[in-house]
Amino acid sequence: MVSSTISFLVADEAPAFSSELSSIYNPDALKQADKPNKESSSAEATKKDESKQIDGKDVQFPLSGEQYGQITCDEIGLNAPVYWYDDDEILAYGVGQSLISNLPGFGEVIILSGHNNTFFACLQNAAVGNVIKFGTNYCDYEYTVTNVQVYNENDLEDLLIDKTRYEKEELILYTCYPFHAITGRKTDRLVVFADRTAGRDVIWKEETT
Repeated sequence: MVSSTISFLVADEAPAFSSELSSIYNPDALKQADKPNKESSSAEATKKDESKQIDGKDVQFPLSGEQYGQITCDEIGLNAPVYWYDDDEILAYGVGQSLISNLPGFGEVIILSGHNNTFFACLQNAAVGNVIKFGTNYCDYEYTVTNVQVYNENDLEDLLIDKTRYEKEELILYTCYPFHAITGRKTDRLVVFADRTAGRDVIWKEETT
């Protein structure tokens, strides 16, 4: 699972593909959802605004190869589409998410990978305290960087698998390291860890009768 993701990041150049990937991400989705409904009372609107939870049934889950979000960080110039799954084709268009991780808001680890000479080249400038914004159709999230560290690829694989066992929402971004090596296989990874500091929880609400 994770090992396949780590292995394809060693390419010196991101592969090029002619086909376009599909997307379910609409950056205006939240704005449209926040528009007032003439048939709704002001009390209902206030209750909606104060809610800190999202029903899991209201989340559109992406299919393999679909863009479902966008991550940005003004401090380092990060701006990349996020795709569900992380094969070579996906990494030609943006960053990919490991299928052993979950979507934002579910209280679990989120693992994203990208090439170090395209969308994740900016990670070389990442520092503790940077704020990473993660936009989805159902909520906008923010994650604050807590650590930036270099791992051997084998050690990272063990770490990522271990992270999936804990009920903590943590965004992990990683890419090949060093950034400017032009020869040899890159066996290290630069890893950025960030904790969620804004955004709503997604829960599965029981049906009421």
